[in-house]
Amino acid sequence: MILPLCLILGDSTGVGTADALAAQGLRCEVHARVSAPSSETVQTWHGGRPVYRALIALGSNDATSPKLAENLLTLRRRVLAGRVTWLAPYHPGAAQVVTAIARSFGDNVVQLASYGSRDRVHPNSYSSVAVSLGWSGMGSSVPLLARRPSPQPPRATFTASPIRQAVVLSF
Repeated sequence: MILPLCLILGDSTGVGTADALAAQGLRCEVHARVSAPSSETVQTWHGGRPVYRALIALGSNDATSPKLAENLLTLRRRVLAGRVTWLAPYHPGAAQVVTAIARSFGDNVVQLASYGSRDRVHPNSYSSVAVSLGWSGMGSSVPLLARRPSPQPPRATFTASPIRQAVVLSF
């Protein structure tokens, strides 16, 4: 089975990171928009096919929303990825919410507060953020996942019914 390489859900920090990844030769499926709050992404993105890596970069535009945690949890449950990384916003309260949800799923977190910023919303260098994801080794090719051997030998006779194959993913 072939999985798409990466998915990015987010706001302007997601857009900037997607652009920096593209500059490194890695193109992702992007569902991000400048000024997007988490509630908009919940309404417009209902999940998709599994991906190798996913980035969730939300919370900067609705840092004080009482629904932030609920929205992020809903989105995280929809993401099917081998590995998920979150960008924790500069806003301390939103960063705390993002970090708590990420850790509850065993996800990685990149703290934007550890990067210089002029406006305390956007990092000065998205290329530094993109490098910190550790995705550069993925290159521009799609990884093939190894198939586990079938417990039964393949059937040698022709059948009219379709043959179904399953891939077991373990990360």
